[in-house]
Amino acid sequence: MLRVIENARVMGSYHDNCIVIENGVIKEIGGSSLCEKYRGIAKYLDAQGKVVIPGLVDSHMHLSSYAVGKARVDLRGVRSIEDLKEAVRSKASSLKEGEWIVGTGWDHEQFKEKRLPNKLDLDEVAPSNPVLLIRICIHMGVANTLALRKLGLKSEEGHLYEEELYEALKRIPKPPNYRDLLLSSLYDLASYGITRICSMNALREELDALLSLRGRLPIWVHLFMSEEDYTKVNVGGKLSIEGIKVFTDGSFGARTAALREGYTDDPENKGVLLKRSDDLAKLASTLERDGKILAVHAIGDRALEEVLSALKLSRNIRVEHASLMPPDLLRGFKDRQPVAFTVQPHFTISDSWLEERLGDRVKYAYNYRAMIDAGLTLAGSSDAPVEPINPWISVGAALTGGLLGVPPLSVDEAIEMYTSSGLRACGTKYKPLSPGSPADLVILDESPWSLNKFDVPGIRSLLTFVEGNVVYGKEKWS
Repeated sequence: MLRVIENARVMGSYHDNCIVIENGVIKEIGGSSLCEKYRGIAKYLDAQGKVVIPGLVDSHMHLSSYAVGKARVDLRGVRSIEDLKEAVRSKASSLKEGEWIVGTGWDHEQFKEKRLPNKLDLDEVAPSNPVLLIRICIHMGVANTLALRKLGLKSEEGHLYEEELYEALKRIPKPPNYRDLLLSSLYDLASYGITRICSMNALREELDALLSLRGRLPIWVHLFMSEEDYTKVNVGGKLSIEGIKVFTDGSFGARTAALREGYTDDPENKGVLLKRSDDLAKLASTLERDGKILAVHAIGDRALEEVLSALKLSRNIRVEHASLMPPDLLRGFKDRQPVAFTVQPHFTISDSWLEERLGDRVKYAYNYRAMIDAGLTLAGSSDAPVEPINPWISVGAALTGGLLGVPPLSVDEAIEMYTSSGLRACGTKYKPLSPGSPADLVILDESPWSLNKFDVPGIRSLLTFVEGNVVYGKEKWS
């Protein structure tokens, strides 16, 4: 079937205003004469002078966690332990004894008490329900006494970090409508103009649920499996397994990111180093033989040192976060480049407290300007549910430097992070918005090139296309 989008402002061209789509692929892009060529034999959609850009790519998010979060207690915006307790108490009042309470999104850096919640706080308000509350970074959580007993864990304060937290989350039952939550989440993403995601640390249950939905997926889903759940199963359709995701360290918020020097607000603590370079290189080489990619979580400068050493032996690595990049490591990565760096511009807003952790080193955090100037490939992402899934909020952060005041990017650079570079990070090799590429397109209500940079977060998708089919918005073909 032939379809034509006319009266469009095609990104990257001052002259092209016509896009011809055939069987889900862009056939031609050109001016008004091209549109007239197919008049009478194709269906037409009038873009009414709006900007058309490639479909956006969220190259690092956690689809299952985001989806399940819809059924959990939302603790984002909670500003005190007393308010957190009240949220748990309210949820407990609606549940039967013994039913789980799981909450996400709290950040003790925002609490007026300036301390972590503990198991006694939770025991006080929900003694008869197992409770697990996950910090916004998803690298630590707090459980009450009943939850610890059910999980077979011991913790004096109820605090769970890294692997212990992940094992706990695996053992908590998923909501009965888990598949519906996954599907609705994909439509959420499409509503913002996202046509492709990389879902990280995917477990077998996420893969199985997506396989059962394979014919109904509105957008492309690339899975980076946990090391334990990795499989070579052939999936097809809009679903693929691209590789494995591993951790070399934790997060700044939990003080588990691996640093070369101690935390400024905890000098004896240098975080935790979870994997060494030899292990990373070996796994990357094995995956390369399968045509897959190794994604390596590395936030602190000590963790990034290990990744840089691994790149001497294998370039088949994409680096997740790369948050603390001092000049010597930047020079090293310039000479030994990975597949891509997947970064999260919104961290420059949510990590407003970072100077307390890093002191003077904060000037090397989230310095995407220096990384791009060094020729590194940066792919944009949300790390949802850690940060909002709306990519325009993150693009806005990249344009302004956020609350940390990092050097800003241009609109072209920020859009590149969420289009061509995002495709590369997801293992996809084609030039977007070009003849022969999938017709994954977005018609925007406003042009990011025309707006004040502080207004960019308000941009919305009018229509989102995947393979030429509208997956969000109301179409008017004629």
